[in-house]
Amino acid sequence: MLVFSALMMCPATANAQFARGEKSIGAKTGYAGKNESLAIGMVFQYSISNHIRLSPELGWAIKHHGLDAFNLDLNVHTPFTFTGERVALYPLAGLNYSSWNKVFHDGTKKQSLHHSRFGVNFGAGFEIRCGSRLKLGFEGRYTLIKSYSGSTLCAVFGYIF
Repeated sequence: MLVFSALMMCPATANAQFARGEKSIGAKTGYAGKNESLAIGMVFQYSISNHIRLSPELGWAIKHHGLDAFNLDLNVHTPFTFTGERVALYPLAGLNYSSWNKVFHDGTKKQSLHHSRFGVNFGAGFEIRCGSRLKLGFEGRYTLIKSYSGSTLCAVFGYIF
């Protein structure tokens, strides 16, 4: 609902270019499916060409059911623009490093496990430019990783510079 409200405030005449060398920084928030919790993160994006964008990200899955995680991702986006380059759809693929912590009770003692794993991401996203400096979007991805595979759905807010 928040994303829809923000998109409604974007001017209909906003025009933006997806150009080589463009950079953006932003925040994301959403749902982490593995532990059914809030996902938050920071995103940096750099367009190495008009059709290829690198997106390193830091993310956290907030503790729920005794499980939380820190994620480091390096994804590649290939934006396909339409409607005057104001709107883009993009597939994504990339690498993931996750550090998972699990807390549980074993009889009378509290136990914890820590696992660090490498995995791969794949998914898709949608973004709309709200002028030359602001973009809003939605992204869904699945991370394939030993014992901790799961989906993430996020709203993304970015400042373009």
